[in-house]
Amino acid sequence: MTKGAYRRAAAVGVSLALAACSTAPSAPPPRPLAVAPVVPVAPSAPTRLVPDSVAAGADIIWALRGGLNVAALLCGNQGLRNDYNRMLKVHDRLLDEAYASEQARYRRNHGAAGQARYDAAMTRLYNGFSSVPDRRRFCLMAARIAGEINAMPSADVPGVAARALSTLEPGAVRLVNSAG
Repeated sequence: MTKGAYRRAAAVGVSLALAACSTAPSAPPPRPLAVAPVVPVAPSAPTRLVPDSVAAGADIIWALRGGLNVAALLCGNQGLRNDYNRMLKVHDRLLDEAYASEQARYRRNHGAAGQARYDAAMTRLYNGFSSVPDRRRFCLMAARIAGEINAMPSADVPGVAARALSTLEPGAVRLVNSAG
């Protein structure tokens, strides 16, 4: 670099430094936006699942298990995962019967295509649960439902399954009824 180049670089540097120190009026700082205070949303007072007058079928029971399975995987709540795993043990016979009944129904209704139709219906159901619009609500309801179901005998689960499923996700019963 030549002596003249050094002088020009120094002059530019001094000019920039002076510009940074200028006292020219600057724009006023932006006014803070009015922000509503954050109010934590308390979950609604827990209400117990009330049995329906008609016991749910295997399709509703199996769909409820599926919804709780998705919640156990999706919600990041260790207590919910523990309750889901406990439910599988506490109600193993009921769930085994619901699964066998669903498999038989799809074979009966669709013959050789029964397994593929069953798989497609379960994929739709699981996708529906995994893309609920209000995940926080879904997770809170799943934790509540799993705890309540674990506290009841298996014989009482069919009486609350439809209500529990629609509490978990309001459109789930309609989705189950459209499958099969």
